[in-house]
Amino acid sequence: MELTIYVAYPAGNTTVLVESPVAQKDYADVAAKLMALPRLHAEQVGFLTAPKKGGKVRLEMMGGEFCGNALRCAALWWICTKSPAGGRQTVPVEISGCDDVLPVEYDPVSGDLTADMPLPEKIEYLTARGETLAAVCFDGIVHLIAHKPDDWMTLEEVKELLRGAAKHFGKAAAGLLLCDPEWTTLHPAVYVAATDSLVCENSCASGSAAVAAAACAGKPDGEYALELAQPGGKLRTKAVVSNGKLTSLRLGGIAALTDELQAII
Repeated sequence: MELTIYVAYPAGNTTVLVESPVAQKDYADVAAKLMALPRLHAEQVGFLTAPKKGGKVRLEMMGGEFCGNALRCAALWWICTKSPAGGRQTVPVEISGCDDVLPVEYDPVSGDLTADMPLPEKIEYLTARGETLAAVCFDGIVHLIAHKPDDWMTLEEVKELLRGAAKHFGKAAAGLLLCDPEWTTLHPAVYVAATDSLVCENSCASGSAAVAAAACAGKPDGEYALELAQPGGKLRTKAVVSNGKLTSLRLGGIAALTDELQAII
């Protein structure tokens, strides 16, 4: 099978965007084969499809999960391949794991893409290995947050934990986010149930949004900004608390996109 693809680089979270039509039943298999190609160094795969809700572009992730970095990459793909306008612009994007159409703002000078992120459904707390973890639930993914070093668990232990979390919360994917107590660094690992795959990602946008939500939980009304240094780069978040509730989450950072490529799997 020969596929037309693009490769995006949002803070090191290498994302393959498949432009060629692929049947949904084949997403997991095609994604696994693309991620196995050494030249791509892919951490995740998304499939570009026709919009359903008025967006400019729709992206279906390999396991039906939500991904904030892929959301921003889909906007960048549309700007680079379809947009008749230059300059600063806003692209409405649809993505799996989210019912809303999410606007992504593009700054051509800095290369920054800033997206409105969905708000978490809830934040719960659970215990793992004697530690209390915040479980931040979005529509398509749950993130577990721990203030521990990145060698806290083995990869097999992480996969077992996240496989159980995805099943428990009924989500397509689950992440483990290891942060310092000051909320300045983040080491993310993401498990996708459909492919039974675990990736220690270079950055994670939905994870960054989860950290932002957890960091401002219970705080007074106001705006709370974080810059999270991750293995592949930095992502910025801004959370707004109003009347005691989280009312807005935004995430930004730079990204780059290759020209059209061909992949044979």
